[in-house]
Amino acid sequence: MRKTKALAIILVINLICFLIFGLRPSVVFAATQRIDNQINNIDDKKYPRIKKMIENLQKSHTNWKFKVLYTGLNWNTVINEESKHGRNVVGINQPNYSGDWLCKECKNKTYSGGNWVCVSSAAISYMMDPRNSLYYEDVFQFLELSYDSTATYDSNIIKNILKNTFMDDGKLDTYITTIINRCREKNVNPYYIAGKIIQEQGTKGGATFKMKTTEDGKTVYYYNIFNINATGSTTAAIVSNALNWAKQKGWNTIEKCLIGGVDFIANGYISVGQDTMYFEKFDVIADSYYSHQYAQDVMYAQNQGEKLRKILEKIDATEYAYTFVIPLYENMPSSACPRPATTSTGTTSSTNNNTNGNTTNSEDNIIKGDMTGDKVVDSADLLYLRKYLLGKITYTEEQKKAADTNSDGKIDSADLLNIRKYLLGKITNF
Repeated sequence: MRKTKALAIILVINLICFLIFGLRPSVVFAATQRIDNQINNIDDKKYPRIKKMIENLQKSHTNWKFKVLYTGLNWNTVINEESKHGRNVVGINQPNYSGDWLCKECKNKTYSGGNWVCVSSAAISYMMDPRNSLYYEDVFQFLELSYDSTATYDSNIIKNILKNTFMDDGKLDTYITTIINRCREKNVNPYYIAGKIIQEQGTKGGATFKMKTTEDGKTVYYYNIFNINATGSTTAAIVSNALNWAKQKGWNTIEKCLIGGVDFIANGYISVGQDTMYFEKFDVIADSYYSHQYAQDVMYAQNQGEKLRKILEKIDATEYAYTFVIPLYENMPSSACPRPATTSTGTTSSTNNNTNGNTTNSEDNIIKGDMTGDKVVDSADLLYLRKYLLGKITYTEEQKKAADTNSDGKIDSADLLNIRKYLLGKITNF
C-alpha cells in the first residue's frame, strides 16, 4: 500500500512539474538504440571512416556539434527492408538517375501517379550510407530537428530566412514570435521550420499557401504552408486535398497554420525520434522500422538538406552551433557504397568507371577531377581537394591541372562544388 501511495505521489508531482514548467520527456530509444555525443568513442573497425569524417567537419566548422545514433540494425537487413518495391523511388525519365539506379525487377513500372519509378538496392545503399554525405554540401540532412534547450535561437536568423518572401506581409515579426514560441513548446528547431516554409512554398508562395473557398456565400481563405496532405496527380487534386486538410484543422489564419504545422511535424516525427531529415526519409527508428517515412523519393533527405543549406548560405548563417545526428549500422561495408552507374545520352558515368565521362588532357594524360591519380573521380578526390583548399597538403602541377575542373586558371570552392555535383549525378563531365 505504501509503495502504491508513494508511486501515486511521484506521478502527481511529475504532472504538476509538467503543467507548471512545461517539462517534456525526451525521446526514449529502444534498448538496442542509443545516442552518443562522444565522437571519440566511435569504433573505427566497426564503423569505418565515420569518426575521421566527422572530425574533418569539426575542424572546418568549429561551432558544429555531432552526435551518433547507434541504430543496432544490421546494414544488410536495413537495405533489404528499404528495397521493398515502391518504398524508394526516383522521378521518371531522369537521365542522371537511370541505369543501375533503377530496380531491375520493377523495370518500367511506375508509382505515385505514374511519375516515379522504383530504385535499386545499390541506389538505396549509396543514399543511406552516411559516409557519402559527411561533407559540408550534404551534411544538413542530418541536422537535429528537435529543440536544443541549451541553444539561443536568434529571431534575426529566422527573419533573414523569411524576409522578402510571401511571409513578409507586414506581420512577419508576429509570425516569427509564433514560430519560436510554438517550437519551444513542441520541441522543434525553429530554424528548421523557417527553412521548411521556404522549401515547401518557395519565396513567392505556392498554390497551397493561400486557398480560396466559399462558405455560406462568403469568401474564406485557408492556409497550408507546410503542404500537409497536398497529394494528387494533378495540381487541382493537390490543392483540393490540401484545402480540405486546412479546412478540417480550421487554419483560416497564417498563425493557426504555423501552430498546426509545427504540431504535425512534432507529433508525427520528432517526438518519435525521427528528428533529422535523414530519419524522416529512412525510418530506422525502433517501434516503427521502415513503415513511417515522410516521402518515397530516395533523394528526399539529401534534397531537403541541400535546400536548407542554400537558404542558410544566403543569409550567412551556416556556421552557427548546429547539431547533427549521424546513424551507425552494424556490419557496415568497409568503404562507402559506390554511386551506381548512370546512363546518360549514351555515356555511362560512375565513380567506379575509369573514363568517368570527364575531359582528359591528352598531352598530360590528366583526368579532370582526379587528383589522386587513380583514374577515378570519387569521394577521395573530393576530400583531397578540400584538404588542399584548407592548406593541409600541397599539389604537384599535374594535380593542379586536374583540380581546375572549370578551367578558369584557379583552384577554389567552385571546383569543389563541381566535383560534388558530378558525384551526385547532377553533371556528367567537367
